[in-house]
Amino acid sequence: MDPPPRPGVAGGGTSRELQPLEAHPGRRDGRRRHRDAPAQVRKRFALPAQPRHLGGRERLDGVVVSARAGGVAQFADIDTIQTYRGQALGNLDPHIFAVAEEAYTQLEREQRDQSVIVSGESGAGKTVSAKYAMRYFATVGGSVVETQVEKKVLASSPIMEAIGNAKTTRNDNSSRFGKFIELQFNKQFHIVGASMRTYLLEKSRVVFQTTEERNYHIFYQLCAARKKLPQLFLDHQDHFHYLNQGGSPDVNGVDDAETFEETVNALNLLGFSEKEQIDMFKVFASVLHLGNIRYLEGIIESENEQDQEGCLIEPEDKHMKILCDLLEIDQDDMRQWLCTRKLVSMREVFLKPMTLEEATISRDALAKHIYAELFNWIVLVINRSLESDTPRHRFIGVLDIYGFETFETNSFEQFCINYANEKLQQQFNLHVFKLEQEEYIREGIGWKMIEFYDNQPCIDLIETKLGILDLLDEECKMPRGSDASWTEKLYTKCSKYPHFSKGRFGASSFVVNHFADKVQYESTGFLEKNRDTVIEEQINVIKASRNGLVKRLFASESQKLAAPGVKVKVVASKPVSVAHKTHKKSVCSQFGKTKIFFRAGQVAYLEKLRSDKLRLCCIMMQKTVRMFVARKKYLKIKRSALLIQTHVRGWLARKEVKKRRRQIVLCQSAIRRYLARKQYKRLRIEARSIEHVKTLNKGLENKIISLQQRIDEVNKTNHELRNYQSEVQELK
Repeated sequence: MDPPPRPGVAGGGTSRELQPLEAHPGRRDGRRRHRDAPAQVRKRFALPAQPRHLGGRERLDGVVVSARAGGVAQFADIDTIQTYRGQALGNLDPHIFAVAEEAYTQLEREQRDQSVIVSGESGAGKTVSAKYAMRYFATVGGSVVETQVEKKVLASSPIMEAIGNAKTTRNDNSSRFGKFIELQFNKQFHIVGASMRTYLLEKSRVVFQTTEERNYHIFYQLCAARKKLPQLFLDHQDHFHYLNQGGSPDVNGVDDAETFEETVNALNLLGFSEKEQIDMFKVFASVLHLGNIRYLEGIIESENEQDQEGCLIEPEDKHMKILCDLLEIDQDDMRQWLCTRKLVSMREVFLKPMTLEEATISRDALAKHIYAELFNWIVLVINRSLESDTPRHRFIGVLDIYGFETFETNSFEQFCINYANEKLQQQFNLHVFKLEQEEYIREGIGWKMIEFYDNQPCIDLIETKLGILDLLDEECKMPRGSDASWTEKLYTKCSKYPHFSKGRFGASSFVVNHFADKVQYESTGFLEKNRDTVIEEQINVIKASRNGLVKRLFASESQKLAAPGVKVKVVASKPVSVAHKTHKKSVCSQFGKTKIFFRAGQVAYLEKLRSDKLRLCCIMMQKTVRMFVARKKYLKIKRSALLIQTHVRGWLARKEVKKRRRQIVLCQSAIRRYLARKQYKRLRIEARSIEHVKTLNKGLENKIISLQQRIDEVNKTNHELRNYQSEVQELK
């Protein structure tokens, strides 16, 4: 197990602690931390407020204390995200989204990297809180056009939960590793990429689980999907030694077959090819088959030396054959080195058979090493998928660290986890209490010093010279070092520390008084887990594998897949000087030598005034823009209306003209009819008179004479024609 990191503020930005349990009930106003979290919350508002400064030193801007964040899923939908978007911290009810919004706002406003720290005891809901924070950033930091980046960031969660989470006595989905996720933003503050760094993977869980606990979820998912993956030769989970030790193979309300489909979908989205997935599943399955290999005690015959006690693997062991087939390695070589150890002296090399206990430890160490290498490779591939060619402008880091753990039996893993939490709590105390109050003293501010629990003595017990870790490393270097002798040294060297004491029962345990609780550790296995040694010959056999993925897992570091951005260094941020204007008329502030200090609530009040002013300015701008848009729309509508009116009025005018024309024609016809009838009557009367008859007769006489004259002319013409005809006949 890797040594725990030193938590701090990442990337030179502002740190935020997101505490989803009672074990870390921190406050912004620097009050003393009580171990009774409900009592701390009850007393929170009864104490006087602390001055709050606007200086340039790094500060802890927001803390939220939540109990079992996993039970508030109905308050973490898209509507809730929109509710907290743009709201200042403290305006709405405490929520994970409130801290996430504060981090995103500071990222935009101050142009500085931010960090969200999720801490708390085991089972408090840290993983769910971290997922909610990432969901918030992916939603508000998404581009207008939805891209694959936000989907990939969220898709990394089911993969990491499958390979890094397990059921414990406190939590059905407990993260058994720590991670720092860096969400990268461009200048428009849209997510353009991400990277992840992991640490403190609990490798021992691969080979051992206590009662009511499970191994990592991925194993049970593969067993549930065994019919779809016959090439893995898997069986029911109860038939594997690495899966049945806890006696609790199922999780209430969880279908491992369905979650396996979710895992596969996430792998597809993040760019894992089908062959890579099959090879991954083969490596996972090989770990299960490795755990089912059984050793037989016996006498090992040797040609040059006398027979020795040792162990061997049956030639017909099917799991041995399946293991070698899955990893595509030589079966005889692996069989030999699972039972034999090479000893190199100054002059020659000896092959020493291992006892049954030694061989079992060696086998388990190999299983842990294989799983850890595959885990690291998956993280590298995820980082490769999340990287972006777009330059990173700023980032928000989400640190999801192990929670403080105390069980009935606590070993090396719990010690490392709790040590990491001690360092995190020290950083919290440093930023909230020590540095804050020291600055009040430097600035000459009247202030009553607050007493708080300082865990520095406990850290000294662990990491100083001749402390617990120093003695452990020293014992591991001893040829005959043992857990018992190391424990005796602890009793001798560490008894002077008030935070150290002997265990209540037996001589193999010791007690450390941590900041959260007293924890009794069983020293058995500490040396072996700290050494974390794997037989080199076993690794060499696997390196000779014909499987490309297996060879890549055990290649040298320079040959492994490199993923830009995977190395994230978590360091304390540097001070940044910020100029501030002073207003001496404020009655809620104190003037220091170089800075102005405000009492609790006044900074929020000033932020509210600023927000109100900005809101009014935005309203003024919106009003002007909306007026311009509305006027432009109105003029367009007006032109359209005028055009419509013109056509309608033309149509109505033409209709009216036609109507009037018909009426005029009707009037004209009536008048003409009247005149015609009048003339007709007059002519009729005239026709009946004598003069009229005479006139008619005179006209007839003239006409008869005219016709008689025409008849005479026609007859004359006919006579001449007959004469011509007769002359023609004669000439013939």
